[in-house]
Order: sequence, then C-alpha cells, then structure tokens
Amino acid sequence: MALQHDDRLRALTRQDADFWADLVDHILIVAITDSRGVITYVNDRFCEISQYSRQELIGSTHRIVNSGYHDANFFRDMYRTITSGELWRGNICNRAKDGTLYWVATTIIPKVDADGQIQGYVASRFEITELMNTRDRLCELAETDTLTGLLNRGGFNTALADEIARCREPGTVQPALVMFDLDGFKQINDVHGHHAGDTVLRAIASRLIELTHPDDPVSRLGGDEFAVILHRTLEDMTLERYMDRLQAILERPIDIETVTVSVAGSIGAVLLDGTDTMEDVQKNADMAMYAAKRAGGKQSQMFTQALRERAQARVTILSEARCGVERNQFEVYYQPVLNCRSLRIDQVEALLRWHHPERGLLAAEDFSDVFTDAGLAQAMGPCMIEAFQRDAAIWSDHGLPPRQLAINLSRMDLVRDDYRRELEDALRRYGMSPDSFVLEVTEAMLHGRRADQGIRHLRDLAQAGFRIALDNFGKGMTVLSHLRELPFSQIKIDQSVVENIVDAPGRCMVLSSLIEMGQGLGMEVTVEGVETREQFDLVMAMAPERIQGFFISPALSARDILNLPQHFDRITTHG
Repeated sequence: MALQHDDRLRALTRQDADFWADLVDHILIVAITDSRGVITYVNDRFCEISQYSRQELIGSTHRIVNSGYHDANFFRDMYRTITSGELWRGNICNRAKDGTLYWVATTIIPKVDADGQIQGYVASRFEITELMNTRDRLCELAETDTLTGLLNRGGFNTALADEIARCREPGTVQPALVMFDLDGFKQINDVHGHHAGDTVLRAIASRLIELTHPDDPVSRLGGDEFAVILHRTLEDMTLERYMDRLQAILERPIDIETVTVSVAGSIGAVLLDGTDTMEDVQKNADMAMYAAKRAGGKQSQMFTQALRERAQARVTILSEARCGVERNQFEVYYQPVLNCRSLRIDQVEALLRWHHPERGLLAAEDFSDVFTDAGLAQAMGPCMIEAFQRDAAIWSDHGLPPRQLAINLSRMDLVRDDYRRELEDALRRYGMSPDSFVLEVTEAMLHGRRADQGIRHLRDLAQAGFRIALDNFGKGMTVLSHLRELPFSQIKIDQSVVENIVDAPGRCMVLSSLIEMGQGLGMEVTVEGVETREQFDLVMAMAPERIQGFFISPALSARDILNLPQHFDRITTHG
C-alpha cells in the first residue's frame, strides 16, 4: 500500500501537487500535531473557524478549542484508538475564541515512521455545524408540544428518566413529580370553541414556566394534562408551597377576546427517591391526581402508601365483583318510600347488596368503586331491571299495588351513549313502562369531565318518559339553574339536613325552606334520613310529598317487602 502511495506521489507534477494542496486547504480544516498532541501546523481554514491566529494555535493542544460538550470517556476512546495506530472518525463540538460552538466531522490519521513508531497525528475536518443544529432542532421538535412550547410526552419521559437516575446520587434535594389536569376545561372548549381552549392551554403553560425554575422540565402530556419535574424549584420553596401557588395561578382568570374564563386543577404529587421505575412514578402521581379529582377537584393530593393500598384494594374489589356478577352474588334490596298524602308505599329505592363469599352481606357503600368501572356499571343496570320485574310480579301475585322503582345512576351510567338504549331494551323485554322508574342523580354528577354529555343524556331520558330526581339535595352546593333548566320531576333532600332537627328551630327552618323551594319549582319532594318518631312528626308537619328512612323501613329483600303493612295509619297515630 505504501508503495502505491509513493508511485502516486512521484506521478504528480509540482503543479498537480499545488492544486491538490489548495483544494485540501479550501475544503478541509487541517491540523498536525506531534506524538504528544502539541499542534505543529494548522491551515487557514482552521484559523478562520476557530478565530485563533496561527501563532496562538501552534504550540498549544486541541484543549484550546475544547467546548466541554464531550465527556472524558469520549476523548479516552479517541486517544486509545489513535495511539494504537488506528484511524479515528467522529463528530466533535468545538468552541471558537468568541465562545460560539461549531461542529466538525473529523478524521485523525496517525503518522508512522519506518520503524512503526507514531511521530504525530494529522486531523482533517469539515464543518457540519448547520447539519448538527438541524439535527438538534428536529430532536427538539420531536420532544416539544407545538401548541405550548413545553415538552411533550416523549420529552417528559426522557426528562423523568434522567431525574430518577440523578436522584440516586447522594446529597441532592429530593425531587418530585407533579401532575394535574384542568377542571372545567371541557366546558370552555364546548362553549367557546377549540380556539379558546388553545388560548387557555397556552396561558397555563406560560404561568407554569414563570412559577418553575428554568432548569426544571415542564410538560404538556396531552389534552389538558400537564406534568412538572421539580428539583431546583424545591431549593427555594417547599413542595406544599409550590402546589398552593400552582392552584392559585391555575385559578387566575384568563381573558379570551371578549370573555373571561376560569379553570382549576386536580393536582397529584409524588416524591422521587430513585427506587421506583418510571412507570411506577407516573402511576403513583396519576393515583394522587385522581384522588384529588374524586374528592371534588380544585385541590392537591400527595401520593402515600395508604393511597396505594386503597388502589390495590380497589383492584381486588373490582376483580371479585366481576366474579360476583358471573355467580349471581348481587341482590337488589328495596327501601320503601312513604307517600305522605296516601300514607302508602308508592315508591321503593333499589339498593344493591352483595352476598360476598368472605365478608358477608355488603351494602353499596362498601363496594362503591364497583360503580366507577364501566364494564361493571354496564352489567348492573339491566340486572337491576330484570330483578325488579321478577320481584314486582311476586308483589302483584300477593295483591300489592304497583310501585315506582328509584334507581341511583352512577356517573358512568349517565355519560354512556348506550345507557338509554339498554334501559329501553330491558323495559321492552319485560313489558314495563319508563314512567315506572325514577332515575336519581346527584349534583356532583352534573359537573366535571363530560358533564355536558351527561346533562344531554339526562334530557334524553326524561324525554323518553323516565322520571328524573335530584338526590342529596341540600348536602352541598346546588346550582339553582340546574333546578330550573333540567328536567327534574322530584328532589330528594339529603339525610344530613334532617339530622339534629329536633329542638333546633333553625335547622327546621332550613328544611322547610328546601321543601318549599322544591315544591315552588313544581317538583315532588322526598325527605330522606328520617329515623325517629320526633323527626317524622316534624317532617310531616312540613308537608313534603314523601318520606324515606329507617323510621319507615330499612332496605328489605323482595320477600320481606311482602310483610310490610299496606297502609301506614299507625305511624301517624302511635308512638
């Protein structure tokens, strides 16, 4: 090979050699060093790109242009290769004299004498700065949310992996992951359009950047869900303080052209200690966020071991419930509702009971998570109607008059597009009429995600002939516009209003006012939670349409309903 090179060189004329030397100098950035790496020659292109003079470069080493971009392992690998006499190729980021960075594609060739000893090195380079900048921009775009300029989910995953690895190092502030989504965002999109929603998301992103240290990654994971990885921020404030300030900036009004809108956040946080996987950390933060949402939103929750245990218990109860449905372990019980005018039972409220193989008979509040599962919620509705049809037939055979069935809808029932169709199919199958059913919803179900969809379905159910009742009225804040505008035919006053009304004129006045309000809006009023004779007498004097509670009867099996008296005159005349 060396002989071939010698033959080529001898064949070159001086003019040819000058031509090729000029060509190399115009295209390549060339430096020659001795065996110790001290620069002995540079061409003009090297001086131009580095902004150092030839005098400054010769006698120095390449540390003069070291940018600090590459770690020690990078250079260790390079020197190991060339000192073994092998050619090295790679891309190097250098720093010019004015501090700007530039990239060069580099080939380093060892110069070897006749004895095979390395005399020095020839480095030839060509500039690829724009190419590398383009690569970086493409990488950045791949990890950036185009709407807000924050990291997207891909960028977030990279940043979280880096933070988990870093927090294993001793002596660092314990970092945290904070995740949240926006309460009330969907309504803004639906009422004001997606342009308004985009404006809100950009405003929230801007506020997040202002609140958070520039070194801490801020991400929009998708939709209205955001995540922040806190490290440097926690050097200046506690995590609790950060979450308080975060909630405050989320709630600040946002101007959108001619209107002003507001949102809030359901915020979940988890501390990082380097022991959990990336998947576990996100799952834990998610768990905390949805705990905040289930608690009503507009608040923060820290992830705790107790929260994880509740989540694991939920997984267990859902798994057992699926088996319970297959094995017919669920039974419908009925709590009688007394009509105050006729003193007869004209309604019964369906209350699901679970004959659990290990825990015995469970009331619905003991397995409330079951109703948040879409598949289980979907299975319960038709089963309940089938049970009622079967039980109503038994009651009729024993001469009992027909009664309305009150069913508590879950949030999952209300937002499902096919719920009305499933109900109507079941009624047709059993020859029953929609006006035999009262569908109960709570105020909380009319807010939050997909609330508009739920309200639309509520109107459709009323139009189909089902009676609609607002349950737990008086327990929390009820939007009066819902009472006026939604198709409620009944309201049920929560048992908390009835508690302690005996010898409490103020509480009696509140209850009486609620009854009058419902009746003034043309609704039938049921007072729940009446448990004693004294409470019953006070409530009867306020003249609601119906009374429900343990004083009338607890929830009973279908067979036990047969033993109820048909008329309740005794209640009004005896203690």
